[in-house]
Amino acid sequence: MRRKCLLTALFLLGLSVATAAQTRDENWSKCKADDPDTSIAGCTALIQANQETTTDLASVYYNRGIAYNDKKDYDSALKDFDEALRLNSNFPSALNSRGNAYAGKGDNDRAIEDYNECLRLDPNHALAYYNRGNAWGHKNDYDRAIEDYNQYLKLAPTDPDGFNNRGHAYLEKGQYDQALNDFNQALHLNPNHDLATYNHGLTESDKHQYDQALADFTHYIALKPDDPDGFASRGSAYRHLGQYEQAIADYNHALELKSDYSLAYYYLGITYGVEGQYDTAITDMSKYIGMAPTDADGFLNRGTEYYEKGQYALSIADFDKALELQPNHAYTFFDRGCAHFLAGQTSEAATDFELSIGVDPSASPAVYSALWLHLAKKRLHEEDADTLARVAGKANLSVWPGPALKLYLGQATDDEVMTAAGNPDPQTQKQQVCEANFYTAENALLHQRRTTALARLRAARDGCPKDYIEYAGSILEIKHMAAAPPRAKSPVRR
Repeated sequence: MRRKCLLTALFLLGLSVATAAQTRDENWSKCKADDPDTSIAGCTALIQANQETTTDLASVYYNRGIAYNDKKDYDSALKDFDEALRLNSNFPSALNSRGNAYAGKGDNDRAIEDYNECLRLDPNHALAYYNRGNAWGHKNDYDRAIEDYNQYLKLAPTDPDGFNNRGHAYLEKGQYDQALNDFNQALHLNPNHDLATYNHGLTESDKHQYDQALADFTHYIALKPDDPDGFASRGSAYRHLGQYEQAIADYNHALELKSDYSLAYYYLGITYGVEGQYDTAITDMSKYIGMAPTDADGFLNRGTEYYEKGQYALSIADFDKALELQPNHAYTFFDRGCAHFLAGQTSEAATDFELSIGVDPSASPAVYSALWLHLAKKRLHEEDADTLARVAGKANLSVWPGPALKLYLGQATDDEVMTAAGNPDPQTQKQQVCEANFYTAENALLHQRRTTALARLRAARDGCPKDYIEYAGSILEIKHMAAAPPRAKSPVRR
C-alpha cells in the first residue's frame, strides 16, 4: 500500500513539472506574439515566474518593451529596454528599439545616440540605419537621412519602405527627380504602397504636374479611404487645375472624416477666395485660425481676403498679427504694403515694400515688392532707381516676374513682357498674363497712355484669379480712371 502511494506521488510530481514546462512554453509563445497585449501578458508571466536565465530574461524584457512601444507607452518601453540592456549590455536590437522609444517621445538626439551605439556593436544592423535615417529626417537633416537610407538599402534592397523614406528626404530637399525615382521603385516593389503613392502625388504637385498628382491621390484614396489627407491633397490638385467645385467637395469630405481637420478649412478659405466668395472664405479661414491660432499663414490669408473686400483696416490688423507670429516674413510685408497701397496709405505702403525687399533682395517677393514700390514712389514723387537697381542686381530677371521689373527699369517693352508671361502650364500662364496685364497697364498710366492702360486693366480684371492683388488693384485703378477726367492738354504755342 505504501508503494502505491509513493508511485502516485511521483506521478503527480512529474505531471506538475510537465504542466509547468507547458505553461512556460505557452508564456514564451505569448511573449513573442505580434499582438501587444498578448505579448505583455506572456512576458510579464515569465518575469514573475523568475525561472529564466539572465540572457533569456533580457530577451523577455526586450519583447515586452517592443509591445509597449507598439502601444505608444514609451515610458514603460524605456524601462524595459533599460532592464534588458542592464542584463545584457551586448544587445544591439535592444539599443535600436530603445532608440525607437526615444524617437516616439520626440527625443531624436537621444534616439540617434542609441542607433549609433547599436551600429558600433553591429555595423550591419539594417534597421538601425533605417531608424537613424528617420531621426535625421525629423531633425530636417535630409543629407544625413539619405546617407543612412543608402546604407539601409544596401542591406535591404527589396524593402519598398526604404525607397519611400529616401524619396521623402529627396522631396523635402526639392530634388524632385530623385524623389520620383525612389517612389517609383517603391511602387515597383509594392504597387499598392500607400505612402509611396501619396508622396508621389505630393512630388507631382510640387512640380505643378497636377493631372498626375490627381491620379496619384485618387489611387491613394482607394487604398486609404478613411484618411482625410488624401481628400485634402486631391482637393488641392483640383484647385490648381481650376476645378473648384471638385476641390470644395473633397475638402468637405475630409471634414466628414475628421470634423476638426483644420487644413480643410484653410484650403476651403483659399478656394472660396479664388472664386471671389470672400465672406465664405473669411468664415472658413477664421475657423482655421480658431484651430491653429499660432499659424501666421491663417492670418496672412484672411488678411488678403479682407483687402479683396476693401476692408483694409481688418486686413492690416491680420497682417500685423501674422508678423507678430512670424517676424520678418517677406510676403507678409508685401501683402501689408498692398493693403496700405489700396487704402491710399502710400507712404506706409512704400515702407512695407522696402522691408520686404530687405529680407532677401534676390527672392521673388523682393521683385514683386520692387514693382509696387515703383508705383508707390511715383505717387509720392520720390525716386526709387537705387532700390530697383539693387533688386535687379540680385534677382534673376529672366524668370517671372523679372521681365515686369525690366519694364520699369526701361529694359523691356510691353510686348516683351506679355510674351515673357507665357508658360506651358495653363494655370501658371493665366496667373502670369494677369500680372503682365496689370503691370504694363500701370506703366502705360505712368506714361499717360490711358487707352492702353484701361484696356489692359480690364484684361487684368477679367483674367486674374480673384485672390490676386493685381485683381483688386485693377478694379481700384479702373474706378479711379472713371472718376478722374483725362488731363487737360496745354495749348500749342505758335
